[in-house]
Parts: sequence; C-alpha cells; structure tokens
Amino acid sequence: MSPKVIGLIILLVFLVIFAIQNTQSVAVKLLFWEISTSAVLTILVSYLVGFLTGWLVGLLKTGREKD
Repeated sequence: MSPKVIGLIILLVFLVIFAIQNTQSVAVKLLFWEISTSAVLTILVSYLVGFLTGWLVGLLKTGREKD
C-alpha cells in the first residue's frame, strides 16, 4: 500500500472519531438561512465540500497544463 493511501486511511479514521465524539445539535447559519442539525452531519458535509473543491481545483489545474 502506498504512503498516500495509508495517510488517507489515517485521516479518515481521525475524522470518524472526531465526528462520533461531536453528536450534539448545532445551528448552522448561511446568509439568510439557518438550519439546526447534528454536529456530525455538519462536519461530514464540510469535509465532503472541501474534498470536492480540492478535486475540482486539481481537475482544472490538470486541464490548464495540457493547453
């Protein structure tokens, strides 16, 4: 297994442990909206949005290098 995969697995384990320990309800405010949800859901959605953003930036960067 490559070091990147091992690092990703360790990161995911820490993320899951952190999310499990933060199960209380939180209020999330964005512009004019406010939603009450569990901290676990907020953490996981934030992680997913960050992952997708990084992935899209990587795709855009790769596309520019080919030009």
